[in-house]
Amino acid sequence: MLHAPNDLEKSAHREPPKSHFRRLRLRAVSSPLFRPRNRLLELTPLSHPHTLQPTVADLIEDVKTAFHQDDAPRVRQLLHRHPQLRELVNQPLFAFNSFAIHHVRSRAMLDVLLEAGADINARSRWWAGGFGLLDFAEPDLAAYAISRGATLDAHAAARLDMLDRLQELIAANPDRVHAPGGDGQTPLHFAATVPVAQFLLDHGAQIDALDVDHESTPAQYMLRNRQDVARHLVDRGCRTDLLMVAALGDLERTRQHLDADPDSIHISVSPEWFPMKNPRAGGAIYLWTIGSNLTPHRVAKSAGHTDVFDLLMRRSPIEVKLAQACELGDEQTFNTLLASRPDFVRNLSEADRRKLVNAVQDRNHPAVRLMLAAGWPIDARGQHQATALHWAAWHGDAELVRELLRHHPPLEDTKNDFNGTPLGWAIHGSQNGWYRKTGDYATTVELLCAAGAKLPAELSGTDTVRQILERYAKRS
Repeated sequence: MLHAPNDLEKSAHREPPKSHFRRLRLRAVSSPLFRPRNRLLELTPLSHPHTLQPTVADLIEDVKTAFHQDDAPRVRQLLHRHPQLRELVNQPLFAFNSFAIHHVRSRAMLDVLLEAGADINARSRWWAGGFGLLDFAEPDLAAYAISRGATLDAHAAARLDMLDRLQELIAANPDRVHAPGGDGQTPLHFAATVPVAQFLLDHGAQIDALDVDHESTPAQYMLRNRQDVARHLVDRGCRTDLLMVAALGDLERTRQHLDADPDSIHISVSPEWFPMKNPRAGGAIYLWTIGSNLTPHRVAKSAGHTDVFDLLMRRSPIEVKLAQACELGDEQTFNTLLASRPDFVRNLSEADRRKLVNAVQDRNHPAVRLMLAAGWPIDARGQHQATALHWAAWHGDAELVRELLRHHPPLEDTKNDFNGTPLGWAIHGSQNGWYRKTGDYATTVELLCAAGAKLPAELSGTDTVRQILERYAKRS
């Protein structure tokens, strides 16, 4: 699930075309909205076309908007005027089978929901392990929720740095140190501070315990915003990898990893390096705590760990150096390296071929231009077996689509997980894409059609996109 402790704003990777692929909703978590279900429409008759009475769907939309805006008076007013809406309060109508109570941001809204009968201790019905309000709430709101009856468990105590209460909970039941919580995380996954982590480890917590949904360790969870705790776990002997030590700026352990396994220089945040055993699992937590497709080089560079970055570059084969220069937009280094090995593209590994697709997926324009200029294969495949053009189309990135079209990519390729063409991805992306609100899907579709892409049998997409498709349909 997207909800990492202390980190509700996991990066917003969402569903590619026709797939709504489960995980790379790789997941908008900010205030998910009410989703009407068919049974809700049975709560009250639909309005007659000649009346002004709102339908339940209309009312849900009003509640959704007010809740999203944290407008507690408006939500209270709607629930008072339309008592049937109270039945929704304890239903999992939010993303990942969560309830409204899990997305409360203020005391006032919490009061409104409790007045309407919300269960303050409800857990989301996520397959890997449900979350509660105290797994998300800011400390002030959490304290208020506890005063209103929210039950503090070991996970929430660890997250909220309530060490005294955590000690009481573990003393009453030592097995709680291993208890699975949201996403199947242990209390150690939630540990907010070094003293909390130290206490849990001293009382038997497994330092490398894996959660269920991301099959990741506590230290891997901590790399984004709890690096001091992660360093403590490293010092206590947790499992590390080159990405972790690069993120922490640990020069000596970086050297040790490279000495022990020189091939680890190729590691990246990808399913190739972090495969999931459970097909339902959502991908390694590094997708959120580090970033999709990132390498140790980019991690160290972005964190300002120059000594670690320099070591990684010195220990990298030329194809890795070239790829890193591209990804970092270092044109001077790239041109110098390319001059020494002008034919290197012919010998790219499958993983290196994918770097063009990764760069497009990440919207790294400078990297894409350098790779194309160097002759990177335009038909390379990346995530979901999609080409670079598929991903540029999905993002509505007209600039990259234009750049890729200059290199004659396959327009009708459907050998991906969703059997869609780049034009199909663009059409679907205009309504469902990660950048559907900001992407230039009209220009993207126009470019693809002008390049000769075949129109789908059924025209769809946003109104603007559909108008462009209809124009080309008339021409044919």
